[in-house]
Formats: sequence, C-alpha cells, structure tokens
Amino acid sequence: MATINRFPHSSTVDVGGVGYTAKDALNVLEAFISLVRQNRIAEVVGGRTYNLVPVIEGLHDPGNLHAVLRSAEGLGCGSAFVVRPEGDAAALLEPYLVGEDVSAEELGRRGSTRPAQGAQKWLDLYAWATADEFVRSAKARGYAILATHLTTDAMPIAEWDFTQPTALVFGNEKDGVSDVLLAHADANVVLPIDGFIQSYNVSVAAALALYHARQDRLSRQGFHGDLSEEDQAILRAHYYVRSVAAAEQILARELGERA
Repeated sequence: MATINRFPHSSTVDVGGVGYTAKDALNVLEAFISLVRQNRIAEVVGGRTYNLVPVIEGLHDPGNLHAVLRSAEGLGCGSAFVVRPEGDAAALLEPYLVGEDVSAEELGRRGSTRPAQGAQKWLDLYAWATADEFVRSAKARGYAILATHLTTDAMPIAEWDFTQPTALVFGNEKDGVSDVLLAHADANVVLPIDGFIQSYNVSVAAALALYHARQDRLSRQGFHGDLSEEDQAILRAHYYVRSVAAAEQILARELGERA
C-alpha cells in the first residue's frame, strides 16, 4: 500500500498568486527575520506533525474555538479541522480560513474573551459543512477517526495508539459529537475523571487529550514531530512568509523575474 503524506503543502509556496520554491523564499526573507526568530521557527517546525489533528465539530462559542486552536498549535499540531461551525464561531472562522486576521473590535463584538494568541496564523485550517464530507476526506487521507464521547463502548484514551494517523474529534458545547460522526468513528474514547463531574468543558478536554496524545507518541516512538527535511523546509518558508508583513512585495521584487 502506498504511503500517504498528510503534509498539505506542495513544493512551491504560493504568495499573492505566484509560486516560489521554498529555497528561494527562505533565502530572500531570512534578511527580514532575526536569527533568534529563524531558530525558533526551525525549532517549532521540527516539532510539527500532521498525523495528529484535532477536529472541532459544531462549536458555537468563539472562545472555545480559540482555546482549542491555541492548545493544538502549542502541542505541535500542524492542522486543525472544523466541522459544521455555528454562530459566532463560524463567523470568526471565515477570515481565518483564507489567512486573514480578525480585529480586536470584531473579537470583542463576537464575545470572545479567550483569544487564540495568534495560533490560527500558524495552523493550516480546513472546514467542512457536513460531517459526511469531513469523514470522506479524512478517510481518503488515511486518518482514523477517534471521537471523544461517552458511550457504552467508549474506552479509556490511554488504550489508543496515537502513533497511527488520528483525527481526534471534539463535539459542541451542548450535545457533544454528532450521531452522524459517531457512526463513522473508528473508536470512542473518554478522558479520566476522578471527581463527580461527568465531562470537561470542550476546550479543557481538547487540551488534556492533545497533551496525552503527544506524550503517547513520545513514549511509543521517541518523537512527536515527524516531518521530512523537505517538508520542514517548505513549512519554514510558509512561516517566513507569515512572519514578514511585506513578504508578497519583497518576493515579487527580488524573484519576480524567476517566478
């Protein structure tokens, strides 16, 4: 069976509709990024994986959306998937999906008190309008779908091997994971709870589960980040572009004749 590379970027970096090689983009933009920042970007990229991805289904509260994105980015996930976003969360997600930021005024209007601290800038975000569409896409890319949902057949999260490509699903604030997505899940897992509560807030559950998944991958295989050297260079180039405000103009000026 052919190996599936879940890294979402091609060998060229598209900036303003023009494709540049990662090498060219890195060579030009490094002059505009401090050495300390360059080293930090390289360190972060070295810890990235696209084989563990959080899936946020049906969220309405933008605060929860931001909190999950913040945890995912901080724990080394390269992507986050969003299914059936609702209300204010859906409105905030729209600009994020095309790489645009949201003003502080808009964040305030949407009632978000827990900003993502820019996590959305460093994640590759994808959204689906229905659970069925998401399931088809995730299965085609070789992900096992793992729902965090209390069912009679749910198993402790510690029993799942996170070295296998996993799309880890968190449901909305009221109803949890939808019946449609549950029907297609490869397994359901629950987080340990030692108190009287029956569940955690979705953003807390995501942080706990993603941290556990990272530790499980480290324990089983000795590493979490798993990008090839080629993919790391491409992702570094994308992060350089996202770090330099005038990247489009600079690259067009320096490389326009070769693009």
